[in-house]
Amino acid sequence: MAERLTLDDAGYILYSDMVERLRARFPAVPVWRLEQVVAAEHDAITGGELQIVPAEVEDGTIEMLEREATRVGDDGEVVA
Repeated sequence: MAERLTLDDAGYILYSDMVERLRARFPAVPVWRLEQVVAAEHDAITGGELQIVPAEVEDGTIEMLEREATRVGDDGEVVA
């Protein structure tokens, strides 16, 4: 299981909270434009690569892959 950190501990903030702060600071800018600038800034900082995901993403991925593994046999045949 992946190590779980709080967003504050990891130095991250909630997207929705950030957008609300930006909306309050720049009320004349449409939300779609704020989100567009946020996405561009995120890509500039991270290179567009996922660098942090909720730990549950790993857990869910494991569950899905394990389910798929039980449906496909060693010979590649789908098992009912």
